[in-house]
Amino acid sequence: MKHALLLKRSILVLGVILMLLPVTVRLLNHEPLQPGSASYGHARIADIIARQGIPSTDPAMPERLYVPQAIDLVLAFFMLFLPRTLAALLVPFLLGIATLACLNKAIEQWKLPQNLALGTRLAFVLSPFFVGTFTQAAPAALGVFLLTLLFALLAPPRDQLSPARSVLRLLAITATTAVFATLGVGPAIVAIAVPLLARVFRKQLPAALALSSVAAFIVLIAFTLPSFLQTEQADFAKPMPVVHAISDFSGADSLSLFAWLLGGIGLVMLWRHKRRHYAVMIATVLVLAGALVVPSLLSAAHIVLAVLAGYALAFFAAMHWEFEDIKTLTLLVLVCGLLFSTLAHAMALAHGPPSQEFKSAALAAQKTLPENATALTLPEDGFAFAYWSGRGVYLDGWAAQTPNANERWDVAQAVWHAQDIERARPLLLKNGIGALVITQDMRDGKVWDLPGQDLLFLLRNNETFKNAHRSSSVDIWAVNPAPNGQ
Repeated sequence: MKHALLLKRSILVLGVILMLLPVTVRLLNHEPLQPGSASYGHARIADIIARQGIPSTDPAMPERLYVPQAIDLVLAFFMLFLPRTLAALLVPFLLGIATLACLNKAIEQWKLPQNLALGTRLAFVLSPFFVGTFTQAAPAALGVFLLTLLFALLAPPRDQLSPARSVLRLLAITATTAVFATLGVGPAIVAIAVPLLARVFRKQLPAALALSSVAAFIVLIAFTLPSFLQTEQADFAKPMPVVHAISDFSGADSLSLFAWLLGGIGLVMLWRHKRRHYAVMIATVLVLAGALVVPSLLSAAHIVLAVLAGYALAFFAAMHWEFEDIKTLTLLVLVCGLLFSTLAHAMALAHGPPSQEFKSAALAAQKTLPENATALTLPEDGFAFAYWSGRGVYLDGWAAQTPNANERWDVAQAVWHAQDIERARPLLLKNGIGALVITQDMRDGKVWDLPGQDLLFLLRNNETFKNAHRSSSVDIWAVNPAPNGQ
C-alpha cells in the first residue's frame, strides 16, 4: 500500500516537473519564457480584455470579428492583477495542477484497480500533449481540465448526498459541460454524450444528469455551431489527418505513437467487454477516430488513451511471465517509449520559437513602424509579432477565423515569390502591407531555397523598401508609401 502511494505521488511530481521543464530551459537559455505560438495570440487578446473590455474585432486584424473564448476570459481575469507574461505562464500551469488533482479524484471515486490507476496516471503525464498543453495558454489546457473535472464530478459519490449537495453537484456538472461545449463542435458533442454515457455505465447516477447534456446542446446550437459555420475553410492551414494527432510525425502538441499503440492494445483487450458496455466502447472508438481528423478532440482522446494505455500497462504487469526479468524489461521499454517521446517534445518546446532575437525585432518594430502598420510574416510567427510589437499582421495562426484567408495566403505567396518590383509594389500597397518580417526559417526553405531569390532580391530597391531592423535571424523591412499619395 505504501509502495503504491509512493508511486502515485511520484507520478504527480513527475507531471509537475514536466510542465516546468520547457519554461525552465528557456529561462536558462535567456529565451522568451512562453513557448509555442498560439499562447501569444490568446495572451494579447486577454490583455486587451483586461484593459479595455471585450473587443468586437481583433485589433491585430480589424477585418476579423472577435468571438469570446473561455481561455481568454480566464487569462484576462489573472491579468487584472498580474503582468500579462506572468499570467500567461501561470494560468496553464495552475490548470495543469488542477487537472492532476481532478484526475486523481476521478480515479479514486471511480475505484479503478491499483495497477490500472497507476498506469493511467503514468500514461496521462507521459504525453507530449500533456507537456505542450500545460505550458501554453490555449483552449486545450482549459479543455483537458474541464473534462477531467467532469469525470470527477460524475463519479458515483461514496456516501448519500443531501438534496442541497445533489443540486450543487448537478449545477457544477451542467456548468462544466456548458463551458466545455464552447471549445468547438467536437468538444460540444463530447459534452453532450459524457453525462449520458456515465448514466448508462452506472445506473445509480441520477437521471437528472440529462439536464447537463441539454445545456451542452443549447450551447452547441446557440453559440458553438454558429461560430463554426462562420469560419473559413483555409486550405493552407488545414491539419493533415492522422499525422497531426501523432507528435512523433507532426511535432505538434499531440499524442505520441507509443500512446496510440498502447491505447490500441488496451482497446483490443477491453473489446471482449463490449456487450456489457456497448455504448461506452463505441463512443471510445468514435472519439479516437475523430481525434485523428479533428484537432479539438485531442483533449478527449488524451484522457481516453491514458485509460486504455494504463489498462495495457496494468495487463502486462499482472500477466504471469515465465521469466520475471523479461517482464520487467518489457514494462521498462514501454514506459521509456512514453517518457522519451514526452522529453523530446518538451525539449522541442524549450528550444523552439519564438527566440530572443525575434522578440527584440518585434520590440524594435514597435518603435520604427507606424501604429497602423500591418506586417507580413509566416502565420506561425504572426501571434508573437503582434504580441510584442503591437502592430497588425496580415497572417497568423487563426486562419479559420480570418476573412478571405485563402486569398490572403495567395497574396503572401505572390509577394514572397515576386520577381518584378512592378508586380510586388502594387500587391503590397493594395493589401495594406506596410512591413515585411523575414526570419531565418523563411530563408532556409520555408519560403525560399536560395539567397537572393525572388523578393529577397527585390529588397535592395530603396524606393520601395527600407530596412527597419536587422539581426542574424530576423530582418524587418518597411514598405515605403506610394509616391504622391498614390
